[in-house]
Amino acid sequence: MKIFLFLFALVLAINATVYFVTKVNTEQRISLVLNENMKNLQTHFEILLHSQKITSENLYKRTINTEGFDKIMRQAKSADEEQRTLLRKQLHVLLKDNYGYAKRAGVLQYHFVFPNNRVFLRMHKLDKFGDDLTAVREDFAYTNRTEKPISGFTQGRTAHAFRNAFPLFDVGGEHIGAMEVSFSSDGFQEYLTEVSHIHTHFLVKKDIFDAKTWERDDLILKYHQSAEHSNYMMTMNRQHSIQACIVDNRVKLESVIDIISQKEALGKAFSVYVENEDKQINVVSFLPIKNINEKLVAWLVSYEKDDFIKMTIQGAYGTRLVSFLASLVLIYFIFKQIKAKRRVEEEHRLLDEVLSTTDDVIFITDFKEIKFSNRSFKELVQIESSLEYRKDVIDMFVVAEGFLHRGLLKKGETFSDLITRTSVVDRTVAILDKHLVLKVFKIDITTSKAKGEGHYLITLTDITKMKEQQTETEIKAYLDGLTGISNRNKFDEIIGNEMKNSQRYHRPLSMAILDIDKFKDFNDTYGHLIGDEVLIMLAQNVKYCIRETDVFARWGGEEFVLLFRETDVVQAKIVSDKIRKHIAELKHETAGSITASFGVTAFKDGDTLDGMFKRCDDALYKAKESGRNRVEVL
Repeated sequence: MKIFLFLFALVLAINATVYFVTKVNTEQRISLVLNENMKNLQTHFEILLHSQKITSENLYKRTINTEGFDKIMRQAKSADEEQRTLLRKQLHVLLKDNYGYAKRAGVLQYHFVFPNNRVFLRMHKLDKFGDDLTAVREDFAYTNRTEKPISGFTQGRTAHAFRNAFPLFDVGGEHIGAMEVSFSSDGFQEYLTEVSHIHTHFLVKKDIFDAKTWERDDLILKYHQSAEHSNYMMTMNRQHSIQACIVDNRVKLESVIDIISQKEALGKAFSVYVENEDKQINVVSFLPIKNINEKLVAWLVSYEKDDFIKMTIQGAYGTRLVSFLASLVLIYFIFKQIKAKRRVEEEHRLLDEVLSTTDDVIFITDFKEIKFSNRSFKELVQIESSLEYRKDVIDMFVVAEGFLHRGLLKKGETFSDLITRTSVVDRTVAILDKHLVLKVFKIDITTSKAKGEGHYLITLTDITKMKEQQTETEIKAYLDGLTGISNRNKFDEIIGNEMKNSQRYHRPLSMAILDIDKFKDFNDTYGHLIGDEVLIMLAQNVKYCIRETDVFARWGGEEFVLLFRETDVVQAKIVSDKIRKHIAELKHETAGSITASFGVTAFKDGDTLDGMFKRCDDALYKAKESGRNRVEVL
């Protein structure tokens, strides 16, 4: 009777362990998928936002450098209405090419106002001018008040957009107004759907416009009540239909609509998953959009099909069912077997069958020896029986940055302590499999009641492909899409750390900005494709002229930045001059020879990033003014 009770309790323990393992494993897998979808949406959104910002800055520079632009704006500022009408038409003609470039780049509005926020010219609507935007356009009001640029999501009278406002000055430095470069939310939906293949909805909060505005037929964007939340309207375009995106989605989201409402109130990014009538799983990710006052006014919502969650849930149910059936079989063997040894052997055999139904690597250990392992573990290390594994279990984990290993153990600490004190998202290990291929696993630990105190049930979930995809996404976020070198995001991250190290350890640090001379002429004469080829040629050649420890990145347009570690300003000037001479020797088969000007400076105690860039920029300006194709130092 005691033996029967003992074995019956063991069966219950096995089922409880299997249930707990599958529950934790399922939740963690689903959480990983939801977080990955959220990060994917956010990454693509930030890349597009950054691209639009660069386009806006380029259009701004192109505008203020257009000959005659500041003269017209200065005259119009103090002119009467009749004179302004003539000046408005002149400016419209003058900026026609710029407007063509803007529309090709996806710009919604190219717009100019006076310092009092009254409209002088809308390039997209020449006959609408003179209205005061102070009360409806916070970005214009801010820029004209502070004479500083500002970017962000902003609503107007009847439409919302991602806007970039820039101050305007004449040659004497007098403030003469502001200009706007804006992009519609509809453009974000089209880009994410067609280029990134992420089906998205853009939801706008109802209370940012009055109730009558939503019903108007003359709006640039058409709005409909969204399926995701009753307080938001959805912008429609050719990728959407009312039936699929509103009627059908309202049915799909019924089971999670309360969860969405609760999370929406928090104003933070989140993801949920829903099951369709055809049993397909959709991951729905919500990215909050705030205006320039950090007030939540919209959401970017993505829908992506995901078979992994479906298989995970089904796998958990299957494993539990197999566990229950195996338990019945085990009880049957309890009645049929008398000897304790035979019963223990049958228990191990059945437990192995249960745990081997999953692809996860599962084993029980005291972190010295393997007490039990499933088929996936044996295949991983190429053994037939757990008894064949003679190594210290901890030595199985490769010593590598970003993964748990023996080297991270504190004095007197066990590996289970290390796992417990590590956050769930960082509990990963690296293992060389039987083919000496590095695999990445998510590690979960549970105290094993079946083996007693000091023994643990370890579950390793293979996330190698997910980790590789994550690494690829991060690489894309830090590389310039045209030239293949580091982008501004990567450079900002590196220089911040290097400035701290230079300040702390008193190490020399220098920086240079290089700008292709008369690059606008290449674009105007040969077109943007040839201009892009010139940028690529310069980037690839400069990359091979610097040390591995130096950092070379594209700052924007035809501007590049160089960071020289452990280098004072004298050495930086010498290296920059060598690079300048090398560039001057390059020759493009169509555009011909190119030259570049350099502005160089060094880090000083107490320096700020803005301070260093200001000196570099001033030095570059000096190089340009002194005849170009030269290096200047400040």
